[in-house]
Amino acid sequence: TSLNESLNLIQHRGPDDSGTYVSHSSKIGLGHRRLSIIDTSTSGHQPMLDSKEKIVLVFNGEIYNFKELKKRLNRKFQTASDTEVILYYYSVYKEKCFKFFEGMWSIIIYDTKKNKVIVSRDRFGEKPLLFFKKNNEIILSSQISYINEILGTNQKFNSKKVNTFLHFGYKSSFKNDETFFNNIYYIEKSTIITIDKTLKVLKKKYWKLKTDKRTEKLSLKEHVLNTKKLLINAVDLRLVSDVPLSLNLSGGIDSGAICSIASKILGKKLETFSIIDSDERYNESNLIKATAKDCGVKNNLIKLNNNINFLDILKKSTEHNHYPIFTITDLLHYYLSSFVKKRGFKVSLSGAGADEIYGGYYDHYLMVFKELNKSDPKKFKKYLDIWKKNIQPNLRNKFFTKHDLFFKDSNFRGYIFDNFTNNKKFCLQKMKYEFHEKKYFKSLLKNRMANELFHENVPIYTHREDLNSMQFSIENRTPFLDTNLIEYLFSVKSSHLLNECQNKYILRASLEGILNKEVLNQKMKFGFNASILSLFNFEDKEMINFINQESEIYEFVDKKKIKHLIKNKNLLRQNGYSKFLFSFLSVKVFMDRFN
Repeated sequence: TSLNESLNLIQHRGPDDSGTYVSHSSKIGLGHRRLSIIDTSTSGHQPMLDSKEKIVLVFNGEIYNFKELKKRLNRKFQTASDTEVILYYYSVYKEKCFKFFEGMWSIIIYDTKKNKVIVSRDRFGEKPLLFFKKNNEIILSSQISYINEILGTNQKFNSKKVNTFLHFGYKSSFKNDETFFNNIYYIEKSTIITIDKTLKVLKKKYWKLKTDKRTEKLSLKEHVLNTKKLLINAVDLRLVSDVPLSLNLSGGIDSGAICSIASKILGKKLETFSIIDSDERYNESNLIKATAKDCGVKNNLIKLNNNINFLDILKKSTEHNHYPIFTITDLLHYYLSSFVKKRGFKVSLSGAGADEIYGGYYDHYLMVFKELNKSDPKKFKKYLDIWKKNIQPNLRNKFFTKHDLFFKDSNFRGYIFDNFTNNKKFCLQKMKYEFHEKKYFKSLLKNRMANELFHENVPIYTHREDLNSMQFSIENRTPFLDTNLIEYLFSVKSSHLLNECQNKYILRASLEGILNKEVLNQKMKFGFNASILSLFNFEDKEMINFINQESEIYEFVDKKKIKHLIKNKNLLRQNGYSKFLFSFLSVKVFMDRFN
């Protein structure tokens, strides 16, 4: 397949322009498809060349602080694009240039003078970049579909990855850099890779999460004010665009914060899109309407109904992604993105990442209890009383109802893959429970949050939001994944994050007078979700045939047990069973398609 032909396969990632650069002598080809958002003129065309320095560049993403970076360089710029800023920063600072950028990116630079390729991915992995190496060939791409097309075949399935996913669930998906295909890997986030003419690959980190000791000494009031400024700035940077912007709005604080800051402080009215499920456990329509009304923004409510063929949508999104769809939330986001596209938007913002940096999960309370029990018993008792009154009565997960979960063993993580015991019953190739956590901080809570940020939750959001949005030629932006904001919050004392036993306390306090009270004072988490029974009819003929047909997945999963499960609605109303069934459906669709 020629470079130009194969580029058509990722036309959805950039329908506005395309370009290639080929050096036959160096046996290198660079291809790019462009989605024009900043400087929509032809001057932003890629691959972009610096003929003087003999550098060629392809870039996917946004450098949000590019205007500020332009001022630092005493140089005449030919375009209004952020791509040119990368080109000149590399020519001046070489591989140190990535430290200056605030944004999301996958970047490939061909330095013809040094005859080497430099590859970089952003700090939090918002933009995907995949790597395939075999014999004397290396392929880098934003999507697996492109690698499969170039090779002219699908790679063999990574059986261990399939089995791990079925046992441990979606949170296991990014614990390493493997994909569901053998020999195709993710390039690590906040990493630079250099490839020389012999195809030798060197890897190094250009950024690590560091904290500022001076920040620790500040008062809680100062933290609230400082993070408020940082969050407003983070949202402001991500509103830089030459095309209109939209927002995926749930009934929660996180997307509500972005909507309120944009409209009330920055004077930008974002058109919003929301999904509504009739199942009361997931219906947030009142909270969504409260935020939209308070901000004076247009809200598109997309209601789920039985006429939508979600099995068909699951097949389409898997076909596009060359990847299983991890969760019902991922499928809903794909469906929602189709409506954002219909309304003509090229940019969509999301509130992902706030729980992992402000302290938003139920186990976070219990980790603060463990830390306070030793350091401040009086405060611990006070927090425990509040938790018993406001939080504990609403908890469904048996692990989270134990306030002393970490007292005996602070390394206990049996709850992370909480459906493991349940999932294992359906699996034929049994695995043992294993959990690995990287060490970033001494603090129990901060270390957990860093693992959620880098290896568990956030990689799932960024994977989902890029693939689903780009399928519809929409760029997804995530204001909470801001370097300055994250470095600041990880410098704050753990107990401040859940002050007065209130999750995301600092975020809530910084939004006083900005976000409407109805959403701001909401204690319970809903999450952007829906019931599996709202999406799929397991008595439908098409579904029954789909379950019955022969499939490679039945080398991993017991078919009889699946058939029994789909007949039992009471089991399907239980979170654990419905999660596993969705994982099964998703992997089956994937394996059937790419066998």
